[in-house]
This record gives sequence, C-alpha cells and structure tokens, in this order.
Amino acid sequence: MEDPNSPERAVELKEKLIGACDRIGERYRPTVELKPVDENNWYDCTELVVTDEQKNVFPVPVVYWLAESAYCGFTPLAMYNGEQLIGFAVYAVDPDDGSYWIMAYMIDHKFQHKGLGRSGMKELVRYIHEKHGCDKIVLGHRAENERASHLYASLGFEEVDRDGIEIIRELTLSKP
Repeated sequence: MEDPNSPERAVELKEKLIGACDRIGERYRPTVELKPVDENNWYDCTELVVTDEQKNVFPVPVVYWLAESAYCGFTPLAMYNGEQLIGFAVYAVDPDDGSYWIMAYMIDHKFQHKGLGRSGMKELVRYIHEKHGCDKIVLGHRAENERASHLYASLGFEEVDRDGIEIIRELTLSKP
C-alpha cells in the first residue's frame, strides 16, 4: 500500500484540488459576450473609459480605435455582461506573417475588479481561435501595466519581446 504522506501522493492530491477549484471557479465566472460594433452600439463604445490611473497605460480613446478599424481592416468588438456594455476589444491579422493581434482591450472603469477582464479575454481568445482557426495570438501592453501583465501571463501569454515601452506576448493554441 502506498504511503499517503509520500511526495508523489501529495503532488497528485494538489493537482486534484487545483482542478476542482478551477472547475468550481468556472461555474461562477461572470459571462462575457462579444458583439460586433455597429450603428446601434458604436457611440456607447466611445463612452467607455478606464480609470484616471490607467490612462497612461491605455492612452488612446475608443473612438480612435473605431476610426482605425474602419480604415485599416481591424475588427472592433463590444463586450457585454448580459445587456450591459462593459468593455471593448480590437483585433487584426498581421499581413506579413498572418498572426492575429489583439490591438486593444479594455474594461470600463465601472466594471473592473469583478472578474470581467479575465472572462472577456478568455472569450476573445476563444472567439478569434474558433473564427479564424489560428494557432497563435499576439498582444502587447505597456511595461508599467502590471495588472495586464499578470492577467495575460495567467492566461498563458508568454513574453517574447520587450523594449522600454512595450512587452509583446504570444499565446500558442492548438488547431481547432
């Protein structure tokens, strides 16, 4: 009979407990739905703002991303929790190498600290992966944006490049 105090048994038990906690957490995770930005919600998207402290790490207003999307082939998406608009995201494909980039991602200041950022990013990754069948998603964030850094790292985005201003991260996915 195996010793219940053996290191192998402790590792197995820890993995089972972490798995159970993850499954329970998923059941209570707030849901985020992505919708196209259109004539019905574009103006509401322009009203989304980050906190004053975050404006140095997300300095460009949503209206800029909408304009750039219209003229540069980016895809803007509105994020909803139920019927409530809570955030905004933009993604694009790099014409040089075909990689998918998350160009902008933000949760309005009124909806932060509720798990919606994590849920929204998971949904955005799922959406891009399923819609385009890509095996890699890339994003960048300001080096001083520690909250974004922790979120992206916890979701599996690995740092691949860094300069004084921006950190580039990649998430490798299996083909759908």
